[in-house]
Amino acid sequence: MFNPAKNLKNKTSNIKSVLKSAIPDIFLAEFKPVVNGLRTFSARKRFENAPKTPAWLGRDMLERLQKQYPFHLEYSWDLEHRRQRGEERANELIRMISTRAEDIKNFLEIGCYDGMASCALSRMGKATTGIDITTKGFSEEVVKAGTALLQMDACDMRFKDGQFDFVFSYNSFEHFPRPDKALLEAARVVREGGYIYLFFGPLYMSPLGLHAYKTITVPYCQFLFPGEMLKEFAAAGNLRHIEFEQLNYWSLEDYRRLWKRFSGRLRKVKYGEGADLSHLNLIEKYPSCFRNKTKCFDNLIISTIEVLFKKRRTE
Repeated sequence: MFNPAKNLKNKTSNIKSVLKSAIPDIFLAEFKPVVNGLRTFSARKRFENAPKTPAWLGRDMLERLQKQYPFHLEYSWDLEHRRQRGEERANELIRMISTRAEDIKNFLEIGCYDGMASCALSRMGKATTGIDITTKGFSEEVVKAGTALLQMDACDMRFKDGQFDFVFSYNSFEHFPRPDKALLEAARVVREGGYIYLFFGPLYMSPLGLHAYKTITVPYCQFLFPGEMLKEFAAAGNLRHIEFEQLNYWSLEDYRRLWKRFSGRLRKVKYGEGADLSHLNLIEKYPSCFRNKTKCFDNLIISTIEVLFKKRRTE
């Protein structure tokens, strides 16, 4: 029997293979939106045509899907990997400002956790301060190296206006209770002509957006099952506590609106939204679970946001 969805998937795969073999990577990037559009076509249609009535899956499906999706996360937290990640991030930031590196000396990292990126910048001769709402992640190695790590709320910073040349944050803006206030504070403490760089995710509505992958391994579990069921499942299996309170539940649309609000103060120098299309089958199979909870399909597939702002100079 002819299966339209399967046929489309096969065609998309073939197109992608041909493009990869025939076109250099630098040009292939231009076709990425087209390829992604083909990949999402079937899931998007199922989503748009699904009933808007509330829909959840049952406990039996949670148990079944939990077995179907074993835990797998390519993100290590051992000391060596954290050091390496800090160095990679510091180098990335320096590359962004390569033409003005000498003029940018004072860095602030918000949501720094262990402070490894700040420490790497300090070793490059930059004056760097890292802040976090809690000190529990602060690395002794970083503190001993002389990098300033301070316990401070990113939404209420104790710094002077325009004190820093460059403010940055990795994987924190999806956790801040008020990302709008955090961005307002970042814009206040960075000088005119200075930069703000943010990279964060997974966003709440994306496949791993609940940040509970060490407990509930099912992608999109926040859409498929009620929160109370997830809590009870974790407790019954003696699994790790799900930290619902550590998320701000902002969608991609919320962040897009935030960027527009700040467009008069901050100019985008670089912007990108990273898609995670690896679990479209769940949207296709259970579209009603998603349609009732969001009207925007992009909310479901955009997992990360990267943005570099430059603070506009006032006349």
